[in-house]
Amino acid sequence: MRPSHPYPSFTAAPAAGSGSSVYEIRGLEVTLQGRRVLGPLDLSIQTGAFLGVLGPNGSGKTTLLRVLTGALRPTEGEVRLLDRPVQQYHPAEIARLAGVVPQQFSLDFGFTVAEMVAMGRYVHRARRPVTARAWLPKTSDGPGADDDSVVAQVLQWTGLSELADRPVTRLSGGERQRALIAQTLAQQTPVLLLDEPLNNLDLNHQLEVMQLLSRLHQGGRTVVVILHDLNIAAQYCDQLVLLDQGRIAASGPAEEVLDPRVILEVFKVRVSVHRQGLRPYLTPLWSRARQTESDRETLKVHVIAGGGAASPLIEELVARGFAPSLGVVSVFDTDYLTAERYELDVVSAPPFQAFPAETIDQMESLVGESDVLVVAPVFFGQGNMESLRVALRALQRGQQVLFLNPESCAERDLTGGEAVALTRQALDRGALTASSVREAVEIIGRLALEPATRSSRPHGHHQKGNSLDQFSGRTEGVPGVPTDPAAHVEGE
Repeated sequence: MRPSHPYPSFTAAPAAGSGSSVYEIRGLEVTLQGRRVLGPLDLSIQTGAFLGVLGPNGSGKTTLLRVLTGALRPTEGEVRLLDRPVQQYHPAEIARLAGVVPQQFSLDFGFTVAEMVAMGRYVHRARRPVTARAWLPKTSDGPGADDDSVVAQVLQWTGLSELADRPVTRLSGGERQRALIAQTLAQQTPVLLLDEPLNNLDLNHQLEVMQLLSRLHQGGRTVVVILHDLNIAAQYCDQLVLLDQGRIAASGPAEEVLDPRVILEVFKVRVSVHRQGLRPYLTPLWSRARQTESDRETLKVHVIAGGGAASPLIEELVARGFAPSLGVVSVFDTDYLTAERYELDVVSAPPFQAFPAETIDQMESLVGESDVLVVAPVFFGQGNMESLRVALRALQRGQQVLFLNPESCAERDLTGGEAVALTRQALDRGALTASSVREAVEIIGRLALEPATRSSRPHGHHQKGNSLDQFSGRTEGVPGVPTDPAAHVEGE
């Protein structure tokens, strides 16, 4: 469908009131069969906007579009098109102002593609016989030459020229969708209203339809499109409206609407938002809101983090359905920000100083409640050495401990060799190892399938305020690990 020539030679006439609102919606409510399905809501659609309408199934998107076309009368409130109530327009008038691509459309007659597209010209021309050949790309000097040119161009833009003679009953679902879009474009209306126009289209044709709509928008048309793909909406639409249970949950530019907290609230799905150029890009993640009771009993993981070293692992664990806890980390640490984004349990401490006793106690408590302790490839100095001692004590209690990239420990040891020594002791005592995040997640996934892993968790042994006392003396005979862990806590 990629056009072989510049942007369309025809453009819709500027809408009356250009520069203001094409649609004004005030106090809108729609009630069907005694149930309110839309509203109350207020919305202004500016002339020349490219507005994406988003929302879960049943949120009122299609109902809103039907109200905009005048096909559905509001129960309360008013919808004005070019400063005139929609209900005062004759259907033919609306057809010359707003072209509609519906979500569902049935064609059981043997019209050709060209004939179907030509129907879009009905509101602009007198009735005359229509043949498929009349709408193929060629020069026509007879009556309706402008119509011939418009339909030929639309067939070319939508990649349907070669299918012009084919009956629509013999088209695939995607080809039918493109033919319906082409018919609407042939109306040459200043406003386009599209209800999920990407249905049944493969990725290539989805993008080409959106690029075509973008070019039409740049040429002056107002485009209102219902979409399910949030990333496509963010890429092409300059304004978004997010509906939830018939009301507007958020509206504005993509970077404001596609906020992780808003998406979680509306779709019950966690997402990570990154930048792709100037536009946000969403990656779906695990959704705590959709956990089942059995999911909540999944393997509990604690991660010794710091310096951003654990963030890739945390991202992958969350994507796989785990809710790891982590710490101790600084509140300015990248790992802390990652944990905060996913609302994970995290133990934090002030930067550039040894862990306070109460912080170590909190870490011991989380580690004691976990099934697996993962030591990320962090840099170890005197300030965070207690984390390694906690890992050794976890091993002695029979918990699973996994070191990520232990072979690089010497490069990250800022203690003069103490971190390397403790790591070696942990490996000698049976700690697991992984050389990559992927391998670590695979190991954790296998452990999650082993009931013995969870049964080894020392439930109830770690209460805040006594964890250091409970396990002092458990490390006797382990070189480099003091009997009294509090001896290495500054201020004790």
